[in-house]
This record gives sequence, structure tokens and C-alpha cells, in this order.
Amino acid sequence: MAGLNIVAITNCPAGIAHTYMVAEALERKAVSLGYTIKVETQGASGVENHLTPAEIKAADYVILALGRTISEEDRFRFANKKVVELKVSEALKQIETIYDDLEGKATVFTAENNIKMGKQEVPTGSVMSHLMAGVSAALPFVIGGGLLVAIANMLVQFGMPYVDMANGDPSFTWVVETIGYLGFKFMIPIMGAYIASSIGDKPAFAPAFLVTYLANDNTMLGTESGAGFLGAVVLGLAIGYFVKYFRKVKLGKALQPLLGSMLIPFVTLFVFGILTYYVLGPVMGGMMDGMLHFLNTIPTEMKLAAAFLVGAMLAFDMGGPVNKTAWFFCFSLLDKGIYDWYAIVGVVALMPPMAAGISTFIAPKLFTKQEKGAAISSIIVGSTVATEPAIPYALAAPFPMITANTLSGGIAGMLTIMFGVQRLAPGIGIFDPLIGLMSPWYWFYLVLAFGLALNIFLIIVLKTWWIKRKEAKQKNGNEFTETTGDCIGD
Repeated sequence: MAGLNIVAITNCPAGIAHTYMVAEALERKAVSLGYTIKVETQGASGVENHLTPAEIKAADYVILALGRTISEEDRFRFANKKVVELKVSEALKQIETIYDDLEGKATVFTAENNIKMGKQEVPTGSVMSHLMAGVSAALPFVIGGGLLVAIANMLVQFGMPYVDMANGDPSFTWVVETIGYLGFKFMIPIMGAYIASSIGDKPAFAPAFLVTYLANDNTMLGTESGAGFLGAVVLGLAIGYFVKYFRKVKLGKALQPLLGSMLIPFVTLFVFGILTYYVLGPVMGGMMDGMLHFLNTIPTEMKLAAAFLVGAMLAFDMGGPVNKTAWFFCFSLLDKGIYDWYAIVGVVALMPPMAAGISTFIAPKLFTKQEKGAAISSIIVGSTVATEPAIPYALAAPFPMITANTLSGGIAGMLTIMFGVQRLAPGIGIFDPLIGLMSPWYWFYLVLAFGLALNIFLIIVLKTWWIKRKEAKQKNGNEFTETTGDCIGD
């Protein structure tokens, strides 16, 4: 099968790490086999390396390594092509064998096929992919907004005046801060809109945006708190599925073109707008009030135990569903002004890849040549809050690496809460304090240093034990084989 021409698409829920790691791995393996390949990445920065119709037509096979749904337009692009479809996380694990027997793995794709996150059969998986599509869209709002708020605070600390509109001509710092808070204000409706459009496509976008905005406007609803992320999730999913089935309604030829552009947005906005104003908005606002009250009054012992659990979950599967669940909980509190839980993400997410990379220099005998070669990349990428570079190390030695990461992550989570570290928004990892996103800066660096030291120590101790145990098992197996052979010879 020499000289194959292959095209591929990679994406992942957040669109930050897996998307590009898998694309690079696919390209590297294809080149080593003498294949021609072009990979389109659908990441947080948008579609890059876009596949043209001519390139798709000329391809022998299409590989779809997906972590979230692709659009209807994408589905039509690959009609009648031989498609190999798998989860993006599985593609990374199977990169050495992914090109084996492409003919046997491929299925001829028709436009009606509904491509989801891999070939999963678990409904909750597809729901998570819709949620992460919303989170991915909301990230630029909270990152941009958070950076502007941080810059405004830094300028005030350096002596620039802060005057709001109520007290005279607004100062430059107030203007910058106000623009930044717009990002926090709109990230909720944007998230709800993209969750809905991930399910029901474009007709679901506008109604979900407007209704989610309404649910988060406590002044208009007359409630103490808006629905926040709870509203984005509930309304995004509800509107998305409502529109998905609404689109199946068959009208006459004259009215059918109006279904997506007029009827669906109008009916959906009317139904869910009224429902949200009178029922869903006040109920979800009350639930958010209760949760915020609980978080603000929780006993210290319970809060530290919860912080350990969150930290352990973040470090456990490095970008997997357990990690995403903990991350989503912490992220969902940002628009309510609760920043200490998201600080756990800012500390723990750095640790597994950085600890794995540093460990290769401290105890090189415990790692393969390939793992040592990837160490610097793991440290650099890991230091900017992409946990996924730790995955290859965990796959090679699951028990010691995952155990070390989980225990140290849990303890770092407790210390983060204990010392009052706060993080305003997603940023650039170890540089967050320098741009005002993480404070107090000294506690952040001390907690991170302690967490890394503990993580590295546990990796070295547990992996040394694990390798010795593995070698002992192999030795015992060889001795058993030799003994059996002698008996047979007698």
C-alpha cells in the first residue's frame, strides 16, 4: 500500500492540545511509511490547513480523529469516501498501528451518517462533546476579558487613577476593566448558543444565545442571581434537542425554506423565552444562589476535602472525562466571582507533564529513549496548562504515573485553597501571575513547587518499584519456562 494519499481531520473538545498532538503524530507516522497526508485541524484558533474538495477527491482514505461533533457541511464533504473514524484520544494511543489495514477499518461514508465523538455508544459521551463545544467557544471571551481585567488592576497598582462613570469622567483603567467584564457577561450566552448549535446546528444558535442571556440577567428576572453556567447547560441542551427534532418537520415546498431561517428561531425563542422568564430562570437562579451560599459557608475541613477531590480528578486522566468534569465545575464558578477553585486548575494542570519531563533528567534509567526525547517538549507545553503531554508517560507505566499524579494533584488542590490562591481566568500557566491572572503570586509558585517536588518524588519511587516488580515477574516466568523445558526433555 505504498504511496497512499490520505487526508484527515482532528479536533478535541477544548481544541487546544489533542487536536494538534494527533495531527503531528499522524503526519510523522505517514511520512515514515512513505504516504502523502494532509491534516485539517479544527482547534481553538479555528480551522487550519483546510482540506479542499480536490484534495478530498484525490484521497485514498479519510481519517477522522474526533473529540467532538463535526458540522453538517463537513459530513457532506466526505460523501462516498472511505473513512476511518475513531476518538482523538484513541488515535494518540494507536498511532503506531493506525495505518495498518486501512481497507478493513474503513467504511464508505454517506452524507446521512451522523459523526459523533468516535464510534461511541454511550449517550453521555455525546452530551459531553456538546458541552465542551460550548466551553471551547466561551474560552476566548473569558480569556480576553480576564486579561483586560487583570491589566486594569495592574495599572491601578502602578498608580494610575480609577474613576467610574458615576464619579466623573471615566478613567482609562475603568474603560479597560469594563470592556474586560463584557467578556464574562457574554461568555454564558455564547456557551449556551454553541451547545445548542452543536446539537441542532445553526437554527439553534440565536434562540439559545438570547434565552441564555435572559436566564443570566438577574435584574430582568427579579432574582438574586442569574442562572450562570447551569442555565447555559440546561437551556443549551434543551434548545439544541428541540431544534434538532423541529428541523425534521416537513412543510410544503413553499414554506420549507422558511423553516430554518424564520419558523425555528421564532417558535424556539417564543417557547423557551416565556418558559425561562416565568419558570426556568427563577428556578435555576435559586439553585445557583443555594450553591454559592454553600460554597461560601462550607466548613474548612469539608472544603479542603473537596479541594483534594477536585485536584485528584484534574490529574487523574489528563484531559479525559474525569478531568473535564472537575475542570467544568471550577470554570463554571468564574462568572460568579469565585476564583479560588479555578486556581486549582491553574496549579494542578501544570504538574503531570512538567513532573514527567523533569523526572527523566533526575532518573533517566527509568525512562525510554523516546520518553527522554519528549521531556523538554513536555515541560514547555505542560507549563502553559496543556496536561496532555503527560499521556504517553502514563500509557507506558499506568500505575506509577497515574498514582503519583493523582495523589500529588489532590494535595496541591488542598494547598491551593488553604493559601487562598485565586485565578481570574484561563491564561498561560506559569506566567499567569506575571499578567495579573493569579494571586498571590508567591503562594502560587510555592504551592506549584511543592506539588511538582511531591509528584516527581512519587514518580521516581513508584516507577522504580513498578519496574523491579515487572522484571521480577519476567524473571520468574523465564525460570518457569526453563524448568518446564528440562522436565519435558527428561
